[in-house]
Amino acid sequence: MPITAEPASSSAAPPAFDLTAPPCRATVLLAGNGRQHVLLRPAERHLQLAVSGATVAQRVRLQVDAIWPAGQAKHRLWALECLNSLAMRGRLPNTLFRAEARGRRLRFVLRALDGSLSGATHRVIAEALLGQARVRADWADPRDHLRDLIRRAIRRGHALMNDGYKDLLT
Repeated sequence: MPITAEPASSSAAPPAFDLTAPPCRATVLLAGNGRQHVLLRPAERHLQLAVSGATVAQRVRLQVDAIWPAGQAKHRLWALECLNSLAMRGRLPNTLFRAEARGRRLRFVLRALDGSLSGATHRVIAEALLGQARVRADWADPRDHLRDLIRRAIRRGHALMNDGYKDLLT
C-alpha cells in the first residue's frame, strides 16, 4: 500500500508511526527510487507498506491518498484496516484474512503424501483421512472412486514435493 510519511511534530493530532518501537517485527528495505518498503510481521501474517517522503527511521505521520485508481479501493481499504488494527491492537486479526481456497485440498494431499512416505498402504491412508466407516462401505466399490481419490492425492503430493510447490507461489 503506498503511503506518504511526514516528520511528526510533538503536537500532531494523529498518532505518529514509530518504527523504533513497532507493534511487531518490522523490516525496512530502502529502494533506489527514494521509497522505503516496510514489512510488518505480527505472528504468521504480514503487511507491506511502500512509504515515500520522510524516513521511517524516525517518528512520522503516515498519510494515504483517499482517491485510488479504479479497482484498487477494496484492496486499499483492506490494507488500511490491517494497518489500523496493527496500530491499535498490535496484531492482525484472522477475520481480515480469507482462508486459502485450496487449503483443505492441500492438507488432504499432504497428509496422503505423509502416509505414503511412511510406507502406509492406500487403504490405511484412506482410513486415516476419511474414516474407517467410509472405507469399509466404499473401498470394494467396483468403480474405484475411493481408491482413485487416494492415488490422485498421493500423486499430487509427490508432484508438489518434486518442484510442484513452486506453482503455489504464482
